[in-house]
Formats: sequence, structure tokens, C-alpha cells
Amino acid sequence: MNVITAYLKWLQKDNPTGTVDKFPELRGGFETSVPGIYCVGDLTGIPLIKLASESGYALIEKLVADEAFKKARDANADPERYDLVIVGAGPAGVAACLRAGEQGLRHVVIEASQPFNTVHNFPAGKPIYVTPPGDMKSDLKFSDGTKESLLDELDADIAGKPLPLRSGETVTRIVSEAAGFTIETDKRAYKALRVVIAIGKTGNARRMDVPGEDLPKVYTRLIDPREHKDEDILVVGGGDSAIEAAVALAEAGNRITLSYRKPALSRPKEHNLTAFNAMVRQGLITPEFESKIEVITEHNVTLGTPTGLKPFKNDAIYSLIGTEIPIAFFKRSAIKMEGERDRHWWLGLAALLSFFTMLYFGKSGQAINVFEGQEGIFSWVKGFLTAPAAPALTWTLTGNAWYSSLNFILGWAGCMTFMVSGVLLLISAWGRRQRYLDTGWHRVKYGYLAAAALTFLGVYMHSQLMQNAGWVEAPTFWYSLFYTTTIILFGLRRMIVKPTPYIVAQTTTLMVIQTLFLFVIPFLLFDRFIAPLFPADGHLLHELFPSGKWSSFAYVLFWPLNINEFGNSAFWTWFPFVQTFGILFIIVYLWGKGAYCGWICSCGAMAETLGDEYRTLAPHGPRAKRLENIGQVVLWLAVAAALLYIPYKLCTKANPACTIPLASHTLWYVYKLVIDVVFAGVLGLGVYFFLGGRIWCRYGCPLAALMHLYARFSPYRIMSNKKRCISCNICTKVCHMGIDVMNYANKGIPMNDVECVRCSACIVNCPMQVLTFGNVGQPDPDNTVYQEVTIPLKRDWSAGLPRKDLDRLLDLETETKT
Repeated sequence: MNVITAYLKWLQKDNPTGTVDKFPELRGGFETSVPGIYCVGDLTGIPLIKLASESGYALIEKLVADEAFKKARDANADPERYDLVIVGAGPAGVAACLRAGEQGLRHVVIEASQPFNTVHNFPAGKPIYVTPPGDMKSDLKFSDGTKESLLDELDADIAGKPLPLRSGETVTRIVSEAAGFTIETDKRAYKALRVVIAIGKTGNARRMDVPGEDLPKVYTRLIDPREHKDEDILVVGGGDSAIEAAVALAEAGNRITLSYRKPALSRPKEHNLTAFNAMVRQGLITPEFESKIEVITEHNVTLGTPTGLKPFKNDAIYSLIGTEIPIAFFKRSAIKMEGERDRHWWLGLAALLSFFTMLYFGKSGQAINVFEGQEGIFSWVKGFLTAPAAPALTWTLTGNAWYSSLNFILGWAGCMTFMVSGVLLLISAWGRRQRYLDTGWHRVKYGYLAAAALTFLGVYMHSQLMQNAGWVEAPTFWYSLFYTTTIILFGLRRMIVKPTPYIVAQTTTLMVIQTLFLFVIPFLLFDRFIAPLFPADGHLLHELFPSGKWSSFAYVLFWPLNINEFGNSAFWTWFPFVQTFGILFIIVYLWGKGAYCGWICSCGAMAETLGDEYRTLAPHGPRAKRLENIGQVVLWLAVAAALLYIPYKLCTKANPACTIPLASHTLWYVYKLVIDVVFAGVLGLGVYFFLGGRIWCRYGCPLAALMHLYARFSPYRIMSNKKRCISCNICTKVCHMGIDVMNYANKGIPMNDVECVRCSACIVNCPMQVLTFGNVGQPDPDNTVYQEVTIPLKRDWSAGLPRKDLDRLLDLETETKT
């Protein structure tokens, strides 16, 4: 077990495991799950004051152009109903208010405290950086400086302008009604056609849940460190706020202890870490890592540490462990949060899982005419319901009869479940049709998915339940057509939405490879053009396509994803080894694991196209990271299955009468059933819209698990300029492999997590252009080369950056080694 543990730790050496915050689920950038209610500012997931104010301006522009909003305004006969109620008077809310006034909207702003309250609560002298560079469209104009200079500029921006503000009121709930909304506060109620929520993500401070936490000496924010002098102060937390507070309190002449639950600081920005470490060296701050508060008393505090309980003399405690988004408010207002699982979510999951159960098991099972001899609708229904009792099903362990029979039963069960759950899902979706039919793309997407589901239901019924055969080709033809059409449709959408040079090249390559090898060659070219070029018993055709058209699949699906062609010809006896241990190793060594997963693999093609819109649903955190080791278990199962399968194929090649031991034969088909069909097919595709498109790649793919070994020696990395990182965590959130990219970027460490599939999502979505693809120039399992040599960042299309940013890339090599 020690060897296994050491091996798994080596694979995931020092990988951070940060999580992501859950925000309100937004569509079109602003609209929540409740049509007519919008979020701007920090609630869109980007904690930049400039982008917050610009989002308020952009939303008003969008509303003014909205025909439905225009009609609602024209039809509004209630003099007490506002066009717009804005909740929150931070930069986003005030920018929206100013633009709404310019556009002639009748509106009001409700603020629980005072305008720009979050800025007022910054620590005194806090540095302010206005990024990204560029002009501002909103009426709020501000620049780099400090908290105080920012407030001066913001106050000057609104001076003399009409600001319909209702201060000192807290919104408790938003109620939907036929004519719009009622916004309830702790003092009164307002009526509006539309609502903008601009309350930021500050919410309520997280509690430590320890005895004594409610004593007066415990604070959750630092306003002015000069209020303390010559005191023993404990700061709790490991983020920028905690580090800034510890440094400011130490500079004010206090003795500071920092308690952090993890073994090291990973989140703070570089300049904060530099100041903190300087204070530690001077003895002004004492860090207590891997510690937590056990109890707080009036004059003391006790920490639990790796060496036991430690009591400290204490005058004040600053608990700066973050804030929580006011989820209760959103729930009271029926606004759905990201990842929230309601009845519709479970119906969708059931429908998708049952559909792919029908698809994959139906494709792999035998065909039985369950309607043979039946007359009339009732007889047909009876034949369908009694299909599992068909005499043609056999359960003997010899041969693969049990495998085909079990696939038939499971495919039939999936069909039954899909017909029920699919109807219930359609009924539920119809009640929410405004969400699914609100844009042209949504109408195309959901229309296509519904049509594909109904088409394959018909294909399954006709091919598997209306004829007798051990295996039929039709489901595979339709499956390949469905697969490649989906990749093309959603691939085009990906390139239109994110037209970076890298994404265009990657997606085009994926579409061409999948379409060529999975559909065009086997179903359009082989019988008509390829086979006729060679004699029926020709050597070359037999060597390259020993199974006819089906050999085409094996050219892009390397072992252990595909082993069916092994031993069918001399070429296919040695070529799988060349593929997996030669070609694949070279590809991964030169360009990382993602060169196959993101540019060649069929599973990856579906994940990067169909799964592109759902990448933020991927699980993150320590538990999700540990579960990735399942892939190593699957890899060794694949090795065991291959060791059983290869001798059998070689034996039957030499002697068709050769048999394989019963136990070995059974184990091989159990592996195919559990891994190839259930995990890769049903679960891998069935959770795309619920847990992201890379669940199979992360947790079950044995080929990915093998490439993790190769990737440990690859010089490929994602490089970062830590001086530009603002810790917004967007890069981590959009990573559908669950990698804590921000943790690497914050520290300027090349991102070398073996899970990376080179999709470029973190690079493209970074608002500060912190990240680019790079190469450290040599194998670097310990990821230390960057400390010794300067690694220039790429400036061509392969950097992954949007085209508009390539020419603006700074001379980062002179700023940082990475």
C-alpha cells in the first residue's frame, strides 16, 4: 500500500485542490433563472471594479434594445410600477442607475447601507488597480490609487446627478407576478417590470463555529488598523484580505499571529506575500499553519495545531475567512444557483442516462423481433413489455451469448425508462419554454437534441426489436452519424463564440478527424471506393482493414480504448503497440496529454464541442481530485483484460479452433461491459449537462490514465505572469478537468497537472491575459526548471490567447521568469 500511495502522490505531485464559488445561474451574461431578473457586477463572477461598473452600463443597453421590455413599458398602466428596480448601490448598481436615467427609464435604487459601501469597508490605504486597460463606457470614471482616492473619484462622478436612492433598506425577497415583480424590503414594497441585482458577492461573513466567536473582540472586517496599538491580535485566514490585514496591523505596532488551516499560503497575490514574508522574517508576524481555533475567551484564544493545543494571550481576533453569497435571499426569490439540483435537474439526468443506456447497450446487444406474430396494438405492447422473456436470449457463459443477451435487456430497460422520463422532461421543459427557446441558438440546440433523441428511439425500435440477428449494423451507422453531426454542430458554435486562432485550429482538427475516421471512411467511402480498389483477397486491404470498414475506428481510438483489431492481421498485431507506446508517447512528450485528448480523441471531441457550454459544472476540490485515481485502477484492469485477450487472439489467428479458458473469456466481456459500455458510454455522455463533459476522461479513461504517466515527463506547461493575476478564480471555474489553475497562476508556477487537456479555456477566459501555453524545454517531473531559467512566453496562435490580445502581449519575460 505504501508503494501505491507513493505512486499516486507522484502522479499528482503537489497539485492544489481549490474549489469555486457558486453564483446565481445566469444566461446571456446577465439574466437569472427567473426571466426579468438580472445580476451585474461581482455576481457575474468577475471581481473587477471596472468590469463591474461596465456590466451595469451594458445591461441597461441590452434592456433598452429588448423588444419585450419595450412592449411591457408601453403596456404598463400602473403608475406605482417602476420600469426598473436596482438592488445595490455599488459601482455596478450606480453605473446601471446613471445609464437608466440617461435612457429615460423610470427607476429606483435600493441600498441597505450607503453608496459604494463595499469600497468604504476596504482597509484604509488599500491599493486600487483599475484593470483591464481601456476606455470606460459608463459614467463612472476612476483610476489606479487607493481606497480614499477611489471614493473621491466615485463621489465626484455622481455629484450633482439625480440618484433615486433609497438608503437604509434591505431587500428581503423578490416575488414574481403576472405584470412583473414585487420587491419586498424590511420597510416597504416596490413594484417593477424588471429587477437588477447588484449587491456584489460580499454577503455575510463566514462563521468559524467555535465557542466565543460572538465576543465583542471578534471582528469580520478591518477598517482602520490604527485603532489597535501594542496589542496581541490573531488574524484567521489565508487569502489576500487576511494577509493584507495582518501586514497592516503589524505595521500599526501590534503583535500578530496568523492562523491558517492549510500547510502553506497559496492564494494571496505576490506583492501581499512579499510584504507578509518580510514581516515574518522581522518577527512581527507569527504564522501558525495547519491550525484552527478551538475556543475563544475574553483574554485568550486556543489554537489546535499539529503539535497539540496552543493557548495565546489575545486582545482581538479578525476572522477573514471569506464571505458567503446570500443564498437564502436567492432561494426566497426562486432564483436558481449554479449546480442547484431541482426536480427538472433529476428528470433531465434520468432522461439522458436512460437514452444513452438504450443507445450503447442497444448498439452492443443482439436484435430480437419481439413483435413477430403479434397483431393489434395491445399485442404489440405486450410483446414489447415481455421482451426480456424472449426465447432467443441465452445466458450460457460460453462464447459471448450472455453478453449479447444482457446488452439486449439493458438496452430495452433504457428504452422503457427513456420513454417515460423523456415525456416527463418535455412536460417540465414546456413549462420553462421561455428559457429554452429565448435565443436562436437555444432553439437550434434543443430542437436538434430532441430530434436526435426521437430519431435514435426509432432506430433502436426498428433495428433491435423488429428483427432477429446477433448483431446489426444500423444502430452503429446512426450512432456514428449522430456523433459526428453533434461534433460538427457544436464545434461550429464553439468557434463562433470563441474565435481564437487556437480554438479554430483545434476544433477544426477535431471535426475533420472524427468525421473522416468515424463516419466518412467506414460508411461513405469504404464499400464504394476503398474496397473496390483492391482484390477481395488482396494482402494490403486485409492488412490495413482486416475487419473491413470497422477497422477505420481503431486508427484514432488507441489501446486501451480499442483493442478489437489486435491480431486480425500482421499489421494490427504490431501497430497498436506503435500507436500507444510510440506515437502517443511522442505526442504527449512534445505537446502534453491534451495533444491527444484535445485534438484527436473522439471522447475529447465530444467534450470540447457538446460539452463546451457546461465546463463550469465540473467537480472541484480535494475529494474530486482524489477520485481521479480511479482511472489508474481502470488502467490496470485494462492491462489485465488485454493480457487475457491478446493470447486468445494470437491463438485463434494460428488455429481457429483454439479456445480461451472460461474464466478469462468471462472477465474480458465483464471489462467491456463495465468500462467500455457503462462507464465510457452511458455515464460518460449521460452527465454532460449536469457534471460537465470530462467525467469519463477524468475518472474512467484508461488511455488518459496511461498518458498521465507520460505527461509527468513532458516539458509542456501552461505558463503564467503572476504579477497580472487578480485571483478572480475564473480559470479554475472554467476548467472541466477540475484543475485549480488559479493556484498556479497566483504563484507564477507553470501549471503541470497531468489532467490538463489543452483546451485553452483558462487562457481564453482570463480577463487579464495572465496565461499562455508554453514549454520549459526539457523533462521536468518536479516542475523546478522555471526557477533556474527564463522561459519566454509564446506570442503566436499556439499561445491560446484571443487574436485581439496577441499584439498587446507585454514583454512579460522582463517582468518575471515565467
